[in-house]
Amino acid sequence: MANKGYFIITDISGYTEFLTASELEHAQQALQGLFDVQVKHIQFPLKISGFRGDAIFIYTPEACFVNPQSFLETLENLYIVFSNTLHQMQFNTTCECRACRNIKNLDLKMVIHYGEYIVQKLGDREELLGADVIVPHRMLKNEVIEKTGIKAYALFSEAAASALGLQHLCHPLAAYKETYEHIGEVNMLVHDLKSAWEREQARRKIIVEPGNAWIKIEVNTPFPPSVIWDVITTPALEGPLLGLEYVKRIDELGGRTRPDSNFHCAHSSGDFFNKIVDWKPFEYYTTIQQFASGLEYFRTIRLEPDGAITKFVMLVSKPVQQTPEGFREFLESAARQGYERLPVAIQELVESGKIKVN
Repeated sequence: MANKGYFIITDISGYTEFLTASELEHAQQALQGLFDVQVKHIQFPLKISGFRGDAIFIYTPEACFVNPQSFLETLENLYIVFSNTLHQMQFNTTCECRACRNIKNLDLKMVIHYGEYIVQKLGDREELLGADVIVPHRMLKNEVIEKTGIKAYALFSEAAASALGLQHLCHPLAAYKETYEHIGEVNMLVHDLKSAWEREQARRKIIVEPGNAWIKIEVNTPFPPSVIWDVITTPALEGPLLGLEYVKRIDELGGRTRPDSNFHCAHSSGDFFNKIVDWKPFEYYTTIQQFASGLEYFRTIRLEPDGAITKFVMLVSKPVQQTPEGFREFLESAARQGYERLPVAIQELVESGKIKVN
């Protein structure tokens, strides 16, 4: 039976020029470091299918991502760790050889396609089969850098962009197309990955530390961080978990959830508002939670993976304002009652087929 999913290839830009114009030993060390950091961070729900020289072929079933934003941010996170490693190599070396001087010319590009595939077992290996599997390999042959000037890019086929609703998540996107033998014309969209790295460098960390928390709730959950993140950041899933009547985004930013996104949450005990102030996908996010009375506090949700278990942690700061009698107990009880159901709620989603965890 055919599956549907996303195919991703990561490829180091400038690889051939770097290798041929540099001392082999130092060039190989640099390339190995950049290759290894990718492999280390390609984790569930991404799966490595194979290696093609300096390229890594990755795939993921579509059901592994409930929220398309999570797919995009998974790719951006991969670029961020690559770029951070590249910058550290430049900063930490005092070597004047050609290889070390030329590191700055390297970068990472990705191509992404969506379609059908079959997994074929070949001994202890798995091979993907299908016409759609061929497309991303062809997409590597392009003139995106020459025609757009974007060196670090994620190139999405029209099929992938449509499945993700990419135009609602990324601005700006550059239109691009190529014609390939046996495939025909492929319409594509280019996302500048450098913008994700720059956004991460500019991000201001705002987090409630455990030692300063007024309320602290911990729940051990036998699911990977990406699955839990999808549930707790998708209003249609988190709302019922917390007994909310509805969660409605009310800011005018549009696009993806990010700092300054604002949500109106309706609860039988009273409405409140959640404004995102810090957002680090799959690790933590922080909101200012405010009630109509003006009472407000910071709330940080953290995910701490430890092998097969991920610890969900909610940390609430003490409000500056005077709180009504019994408010702290009420807030902790309501949050604990909801979030302690997280493992059961995710298991129900898995059993219903709405989420895939392997």
